[in-house]
Amino acid sequence: MRKSVILFVCLCAPSMLLFGQNSSPRTLKEAYGGAFKVGCAVNSGIVSGRNAKALSILQDNFNAISPENDLKPEVIHPARDRWNFGPGDRYVQFGKEHGMFVLGHTLIWHNQTPSFFFTHDDGTPNSRDEMREVLRSYIETVIKHYDGKVDAWDVVNEIVGDDGNYRSTVWTNAFDGDGDEIVRLAFKYASEYSPGTELYYNDFNMWRPAKRDGVIRMIRMLQKEGIRIDGVGIQAHWGLNYPKNEYIEACIDSFATLGIKVMVTELDVDVLPISREGQVIGRSLNDPLYQLEEFEEYLDPYKNGLPPEVDRQLAERYSEIMGIFYRKRDKIDRVTFWGMDDGMSWKNGSPIPNRTNYPLLWNRGLDPKTAFKSVLDVPSLY
Repeated sequence: MRKSVILFVCLCAPSMLLFGQNSSPRTLKEAYGGAFKVGCAVNSGIVSGRNAKALSILQDNFNAISPENDLKPEVIHPARDRWNFGPGDRYVQFGKEHGMFVLGHTLIWHNQTPSFFFTHDDGTPNSRDEMREVLRSYIETVIKHYDGKVDAWDVVNEIVGDDGNYRSTVWTNAFDGDGDEIVRLAFKYASEYSPGTELYYNDFNMWRPAKRDGVIRMIRMLQKEGIRIDGVGIQAHWGLNYPKNEYIEACIDSFATLGIKVMVTELDVDVLPISREGQVIGRSLNDPLYQLEEFEEYLDPYKNGLPPEVDRQLAERYSEIMGIFYRKRDKIDRVTFWGMDDGMSWKNGSPIPNRTNYPLLWNRGLDPKTAFKSVLDVPSLY
């Protein structure tokens, strides 16, 4: 009897190794391979390949990339008489060399767009007709340069306000507030100049019902006029206790009815005070007042490391969010994290500068956090 037991254990051990604990997914793209693409925003440091550990993490875990800044107007066209495609070209080549889905981000956005787009040499504003040509020529130049090299473009970024109407920005003001015309022209030209590239709209706070409905109206406007739009990106700059999960689910479900791809973009989870009620817009929080000692102690409480309890809360929140996405995987094409490690996150400087935030899945030493394990485990729960 004793020999039989020993023999049974010896025969079963290889199978246990193959199909037991060691067979669990060890990377994000393995865990979510049957659900949706898993993306990461990359900066020029990652693209350079100089950091071997960062490169390894990216290759192992992600099958889609977004450029943090290298394809934004201020980088590509920094002066009226100068174009700078070098950083964007390196980003695109990097993505193709590593077999990743390559996103172009972003063509039309009020932020990080030079002021000369909207004025003559003497500083007087362009006419509306002149702005139509500025929009057309910029899209033509950029999108033709990358035609066949990127898989999709965020054509228009963040043009709708929380109330569902168009925001007052340099772009909408240049078109006398007519956001519909900007969106129509941008998607029309992008489709004409790069017919084989997918075209998306991308925005934040779309879990807010009024904003969600405003974006849906805009997309239906394009569809009614026969102008191609292939997808919508739901930015996910969220926090430990916002937005409510029912808002997230309603947002995904609503956009899925439009017959276009739904992506979750720019995912990170803020653990610091002040932005817990939602994304903050504006510059008032850059006021030097918030650098005073009493404010700094409250607003930047984790300079020396994330407390275990908050680390646990972050892991639980990521598990909760990714659980929603996984359950709705039939409606989601891609989930993209806005950065790899805490050190590269824009949340260290927004909405208040010079803070120490912890919104991503790897720490500043590029070691996986508890949140990484929680995200990895989500598919096994369903």
